[in-house]
Amino acid sequence: MSNLHLHHLKNSRSFRIIWLLEELSIPYQLTSYDRENTLAPKSLKSIHPMGKSPILTDGDKTLIESAHIIEYLIDNYDLAIGNNPELLANLVINKQFRPDYGTVAYENYRYWLHFTESSLMPLLMIRLLFGKMMKQSPIGIKQVAKLLSKSVEQSYLHKTLNAELLMLDKHLGQHDWLAGEQFTGADIQLEFAIDAMQKTWQLEPCFANIHNWLKRCHARPAYQQAVAKGGENQF
Repeated sequence: MSNLHLHHLKNSRSFRIIWLLEELSIPYQLTSYDRENTLAPKSLKSIHPMGKSPILTDGDKTLIESAHIIEYLIDNYDLAIGNNPELLANLVINKQFRPDYGTVAYENYRYWLHFTESSLMPLLMIRLLFGKMMKQSPIGIKQVAKLLSKSVEQSYLHKTLNAELLMLDKHLGQHDWLAGEQFTGADIQLEFAIDAMQKTWQLEPCFANIHNWLKRCHARPAYQQAVAKGGENQF
C-alpha cells in the first residue's frame, strides 16, 4: 500500500492534489469528507490541528496548503521526463510538472503558482463573503449590507479583479500554459480558482484566452480521472 494518503474535502482546494496525483500516476489512498454546515468536518482536526483540507500524509509527514503539497509531490515523486529513476533525486531539473530552475519558464511557474492564493483567491473570498452577508443579514440591516457590498465591489473588487484577469488573459494569449509550453503544477493550482469564478459568477466572454486555457485543463485525462475519483467541484 502507498504511503501517500490524501484527506479530501469535497468541493474544495484538495481537488488540486487529486489531479496532480493522477498526473503523476502514482498510487495513493484517498479518503473523502463531506462538509458540515459548509465547513470541513471536525474529524479532520484529529489529523492536523488546523482541520483544513487538503491534508496529505506521507509516512510520518503531514502536509497542508495546496502549493506546499504541490511542490512536495513534484520534488519527491515527479520522475524525470522519460521516467529515469536515477534523476529523481535532482530537485530542480528534469521534472515533468515544473520547468528547469533558472529558466524564464521556471520564473513564470513560481509566479503563477503563488499568484493564485496570494492575489486572486483573496478577492474571490471577499466577494463570496459579501454575497453571503447580503443573503443572511436580518431584514433590518439587509439594505445596509447591500450598500456596503456594492461599495466594496465598485471601489475595489471589480477594478482589481479585472486588472488581474486582463494580465492573465494576455499571458495566456502568448502561451498554452502558465509556465509557457509546459503544463505544470501552477496550472493545477490556478484552475480551481478560475473554475470557481466561471461556475459562480460566469467569467466574461472577453477573457477568451482564459476560457480556452480552462478547456485545455479540463480535457486532460488526469483531470477527468480526478473528477471521477474526487467529484466535480460545485460552487
